[in-house]
Amino acid sequence: MDHPARQYYNPQLTADEERVLLRRNYLLNQTGQAALGLIGPHLRGIAVEPRPAEIVLHFAITARTAEVEEDLDDIIFELEVFLGGGPEQRSEITAEVHVGRPDAAWPGRRHALLYVAKPETG
Repeated sequence: MDHPARQYYNPQLTADEERVLLRRNYLLNQTGQAALGLIGPHLRGIAVEPRPAEIVLHFAITARTAEVEEDLDDIIFELEVFLGGGPEQRSEITAEVHVGRPDAAWPGRRHALLYVAKPETG
């Protein structure tokens, strides 16, 4: 049986490319759920990088503080909970933290973007 989302895919995708796309979208969705209520003013960007047997969460923050570190740890913990019992339950979750803007210098820009804060004005 075809996946219902197949109608939105490029018909030239191979089965492997389709699996990669489905995994990426699944991880973006689960990470978004995990981050709900934890995105504070110092968190400027979140990106998800699926790797084999690993999920790298890229965070762009304004400064490393105990509060920010706790929020990042909470996002990772919540993601572990959401992935429990599913196909990614054994994937290792790691975090790459960038202090600065979520601009082209942020390594997360090369991966699936989940959240990017509006540029600060003023």
